[in-house]
Amino acid sequence: MTLDPTLLLSLFAALSVLLAFNLFLTLRLARMVNALARARLPDTVPIGEPLPRFRARRLVDGRRVRSDALLGDEAAVLVFVSPGCKACLARQPELDRMRPLMDEAGVALWVVAQGRPQRLRDYFASTVLLPRVLRVGDRDMRRLNPKYSAPFYIFVGADGVVQASGQVGDDNWLSFRDQIGDADPPAD
Repeated sequence: MTLDPTLLLSLFAALSVLLAFNLFLTLRLARMVNALARARLPDTVPIGEPLPRFRARRLVDGRRVRSDALLGDEAAVLVFVSPGCKACLARQPELDRMRPLMDEAGVALWVVAQGRPQRLRDYFASTVLLPRVLRVGDRDMRRLNPKYSAPFYIFVGADGVVQASGQVGDDNWLSFRDQIGDADPPAD
């Protein structure tokens, strides 16, 4: 059985066009990905802006909660951690020590994390933080902490407006520790 030369040339031309189109789409996608990589993501919600509403699940009981119910009318600190983060693990004793001081000062501490519930429970099992751990979905995490930084914090005033944010251990964090009376040296 022999193929007609015209049919063979037609198939070769069609394959060439499809290959060229595929190459065009691949290069266009690569340009789009590069443009997104160069775009600077914000660190978090801008200072002076209201904290976006978000939904979470309490780790201890899986109950759904909304941010307005969590924050109420008191100031709050949201601390973002990741179970695989060594710096986060190093900060756990500091957060454990600060929690009762924050309660006395009328500042709510909420630890925000993502991951499987059992892994998070294991991670926080030996801390006083477990009742204050919230699991958030990806959409809400991107709104609050677009770079997924950890350990990262957001200070929120009683009015729901973001007052400061940054890496745990920065100057604002150290000033806050002084204000609530935490005199122990910061973790390395």
